[in-house]
Amino acid sequence: MNEEKTQKKIDRENALPIKYNKNYNVIQANELVRSRQDELTLLEAKLVRLAVAQVLKEDTDLKTYSCNVAKLAEFLGISRQNIYAEVQNLSLSLMKKSIFIRDRESKQGKKNYKIFHWVDYVEYKDGDITFKLSEHLKPYLVGLNELFTSYGYEEILSLPTNYAIRLYELLYSYANLSFQETHHTIIFDNEKLEKDEVLFTIDFLREYFNCKEKYPNTGDFIKRVIKAAVEDINQNTVYPVNYRTVKEHNKITKVIFQLGSWETEAGAEVLTNLRKKLEESKV
Repeated sequence: MNEEKTQKKIDRENALPIKYNKNYNVIQANELVRSRQDELTLLEAKLVRLAVAQVLKEDTDLKTYSCNVAKLAEFLGISRQNIYAEVQNLSLSLMKKSIFIRDRESKQGKKNYKIFHWVDYVEYKDGDITFKLSEHLKPYLVGLNELFTSYGYEEILSLPTNYAIRLYELLYSYANLSFQETHHTIIFDNEKLEKDEVLFTIDFLREYFNCKEKYPNTGDFIKRVIKAAVEDINQNTVYPVNYRTVKEHNKITKVIFQLGSWETEAGAEVLTNLRKKLEESKV
């Protein structure tokens, strides 16, 4: 117990102040982006990604960070009254939220997976939050050279729900690859897809959004999660998204997302930024 208290004191004393820079990039391994995660509150989702955005290319370890609640509220555009009310529960809540990453199946065909939390340590004291991202996240955040997704923090700053942030990240992880693909139509899972389209089964999306039990009616799931998130992305980012559902035996089984046209001025800017980020990552 004394050793634990000593470590917490060291963590707090070595904590780096969060830098509130909306131009910082959020860079995560695709494996993390596409994993199933316990649903975060909007504040938790944006705080975690703000911490991820602090990780520098030359970093070899994850660091402990601290942020002032009032400054965080100003940066995120949240009223101080609302953020102070929510932050009382944030420490305990964030410590409980898990990430489930599927590993390769065993030779016996059994599913393998890893489960860990977002943070190892959280402390709220005198209007400041001090926390450290889980050490288990290190392979998915530090020293990434390939198979990662990178976007500017500003791009999710205005998104109003965790569902919208997660869908944005999921689709962006494929947009990073879309301009490298051929211009030919491809066939995937018996569906004809264009180069700017990506398909997911309803089962995958339910697991991804942690909605296996929530919204048991598929129509409600599409309306409250998929449709709502797409509308939020289109209203708050320059990244256009469309979707359509696929039915089998009169039942919705798949969703096909169109990642938008790079021919528009906004789309061309997004594409240019994607290429620039990928090239910078290779230096």
